[in-house]
Amino acid sequence: MATPYFREWSNMRLHKGKSFLTPPRLFKAERALYFPNLYGKTLLKQRALQDTTPVLENKISVVSVFSSAWGENQAATFASEKNNPELREVVKNSNGAAQLVQINFEDNAVKAMIVKLFMPRLRKTLGPCNWEKYFLVRKGFTTEIRDLIGLLNSKVGYIYLLDGDCKIRWAASGPAEGEEKQGLVKGVQRLLDDAKYKKKEAAAIAGPQKQAENYLKVAPAGKQKVVGTVIQ
Repeated sequence: MATPYFREWSNMRLHKGKSFLTPPRLFKAERALYFPNLYGKTLLKQRALQDTTPVLENKISVVSVFSSAWGENQAATFASEKNNPELREVVKNSNGAAQLVQINFEDNAVKAMIVKLFMPRLRKTLGPCNWEKYFLVRKGFTTEIRDLIGLLNSKVGYIYLLDGDCKIRWAASGPAEGEEKQGLVKGVQRLLDDAKYKKKEAAAIAGPQKQAENYLKVAPAGKQKVVGTVIQ
């Protein structure tokens, strides 16, 4: 009741509803907010609803969030193959480390039913490999949660770049302008490079530990004796 009904529509008059400009660089991981876990129906041919977090964790995710055709078209200016082929190329060459996810939130029962009717067409358009990455969310995406992540206008399309911990490292709203698309591509590549570095670092640490285990030998029971040295 405290929110004027036509506020979101009136805000569309300026900058096509764009709520904020994209950040020039990624948000620092230690200060970034987590993307909320949402619960909805995917394009998979099953009735059970699915959580978004299992799909997003341990992946670099470009998440499009929208609730109307207008918002979907705005998000597409950042992430579609036609408008941003460089992004699609980076995702394709990531060997599964990066992905594109779409979240269509609709709390109106009639509109949600219409979206469900068009799901067979969406399946053909997106392909089986993307069925689990398209969510129709009806409940739980409250105004408070949307405000916390900067989704200030439900009529506008938003893009969120998440790291493997599901933290928001970059965000955009409305249609892509200027160098915003290039900023998204650079952000995805940076997170992919960071993930590769962390894997190499973890492997470097695990190597000596495994070698230490091979050196550590225990004699039979009753005559226990440590042979070799443990490498720290």
